[in-house]
Amino acid sequence: MQFQGTYFDGITSAGQTAQLTADARSVCVSWSGGEQVIGTQDIRVEAALGSVPRRVSWGADDYFISEDHTALDALAQFRGDRGLSFWVSRLEANFSGVAVAVMFTLATLVLFGLYGIPRITASIAHQLPLTVSAQMAQSTMTNLTPLLQESELTESRQQQLRLYFSEHERTDVPAVDVHFRRARSFVGPNALTLSGTTVVFTDAIVELLQNDQQLLAVFLHELGHARMRHVEQTLLQSAGWAVLLTFITGDIGGVGELALTLPFAIGQSAYTREFERQADAFAVAELQRLGIDPEVFAQALEELERSHEDEFDAESVDTEHSDASREVHRRLLEYLASHPITADRIAAIRGVPSS
Repeated sequence: MQFQGTYFDGITSAGQTAQLTADARSVCVSWSGGEQVIGTQDIRVEAALGSVPRRVSWGADDYFISEDHTALDALAQFRGDRGLSFWVSRLEANFSGVAVAVMFTLATLVLFGLYGIPRITASIAHQLPLTVSAQMAQSTMTNLTPLLQESELTESRQQQLRLYFSEHERTDVPAVDVHFRRARSFVGPNALTLSGTTVVFTDAIVELLQNDQQLLAVFLHELGHARMRHVEQTLLQSAGWAVLLTFITGDIGGVGELALTLPFAIGQSAYTREFERQADAFAVAELQRLGIDPEVFAQALEELERSHEDEFDAESVDTEHSDASREVHRRLLEYLASHPITADRIAAIRGVPSS
C-alpha cells in the first residue's frame, strides 16, 4: 500500500511532501530529508471527520497527514484498527446510517420526554417533604396577591366550609389548608391547588355553587391534585423539559429552540389533561366513599361551564360549521387544551361514553 501526504517533524510548522508505504509488518514514511520506519501495530490512524485531512501518528512528536481517505481507511483496516472510532467513521460516511441514527436519537429523546420524565418526576414529587410544598404554596400565594385579594366572604362562612371540607377528608393523611380569596373578574369562579398542602377557593365559586355538596365535589377534585402532588410534578416536569431542551439544542438560536419546544409544549399539555382526569377520578371515588352521588360533581361542572359560556371552547364552535368541522375542531381543542373538554369530563363522571 502506498499513498501521498505531508510529513511534519513536530518542531516546525512547515510540512514536507511525503509518501507512506505500508505492509503487514511495518510502515515507512519517506520525505526528501529522510524516512521513518514504524511497526504497523504502533501507528494510529485518526478517525474521519468529513473531508478534513487525517493524521497518522506513532507516539512521537512527528506525524504524517493525508487527504486520501480511502487509503487511510484501508490502512486502519490493514492494521486491524476496528475500534469505536473506526465504526463511527464508517457510520458517518453512510448517509442512510446517519439518518437512521438521527431518527433513533430523536425518537429516544421524545419517548424519554413523554414517558421517562413523568415517571421520574412523579417519584421525586412524592418524596418532597410537605414543608417544601407549604413553602412553595406560600411563595405562590404571595406572587398572586395582585390577582387574589382578601376574601369578602364572612368569617363564619369561611369557617363553616373549612369545617365541612375537613369532616369529609380522610383522617389517615395530613389535611390541606383551604384559603378563600376575592379574585379579579377574569379569574371568575374557580378553585386552585397551589401545592400538596394548599387549596384556594375564589369568592365567586362559593357564590355560584350554593349547594355545599357541589362545593365539596370541587374541593375533592382539588384535593386529588394535592394528594397526587400534581403541582410539584408539573414544576419538576418543566425543569426536566428545560434540561432536555438544553441538551438537545445546545447553542442553537431561538428559532431552532422554538421549533423543538412546540411538540414538547404539547406533551406538557397532555400531562396537565391527564392530571385533570386523575383528579376527577379521585373526586368521584371519594364522593362514592362518602355515600354522595357523583352527579353533584357533574352538576357543579355544568354550573361552572355556564358561568364561563363566553369563553371559547369546544361547546361554542360556530353552528354554521359542518358537523365534521365541529368534530375536528373539538378534537383539536382536546389535543391542545390543558384541561379536558368539560362535556367529556361530565360524561366520564356520569359513566356515559363521550359522543
